[in-house]
Amino acid sequence: MLLACRLLGYPPADYVAPGHPLQRDIAGWVAQLCGIAPEQMGQGVDGCSAVSFHLPVAAAARGYAALADPAAAGVAAAPAAALGRIAAAMTHAPAMVAGRGRFTTRLMEATGGRVVAKEGAEGFYALAVRGPVALGIALKVADGGERCRDGVVLDLLRQMGSLAGEELAALAPFYRPVVTNARGLAVGEVVPDLEVQEVGGGGADC
Repeated sequence: MLLACRLLGYPPADYVAPGHPLQRDIAGWVAQLCGIAPEQMGQGVDGCSAVSFHLPVAAAARGYAALADPAAAGVAAAPAAALGRIAAAMTHAPAMVAGRGRFTTRLMEATGGRVVAKEGAEGFYALAVRGPVALGIALKVADGGERCRDGVVLDLLRQMGSLAGEELAALAPFYRPVVTNARGLAVGEVVPDLEVQEVGGGGADC
């Protein structure tokens, strides 16, 4: 963001403030790619103190669909090229996105960058699947819990045919994580249980 301020000639002071011109630009692009009006988005503050946007889950999925296949999403050439650079940067260094060893990092590593992913707060997760069928996926665990989130993401990808068997095997510790007690004994596992259903407009609901 500071580099963007320099390139665009914006003042670096308060660059994460909601009223800063860079943040207004970002809000405009997020709204455009997600297919909603900027005034329909709420704003909050994320863990890095930057602006975080509140928008419908379906709109977030549209935004990630644009990241998965900008041309199919009707994105113009210049922003489509920028989305390609964003996806390439995230998948080239996934540890910079989520941290070493974390689920998001391992997912992008295991899929060779075919899946671009990012976790959010309170059980939110979004993905751009760049093949074999391009998809934008966003989900929100209703109670905000994160214990089941990784397994749900993997099972959803499996059911959508977006995860190869060897990729799922590489991510097995996240798919059905073992539950241990205070003595370190395995006493159970967290098992995803979801059903993907066709809904109007050719999308999927789960």
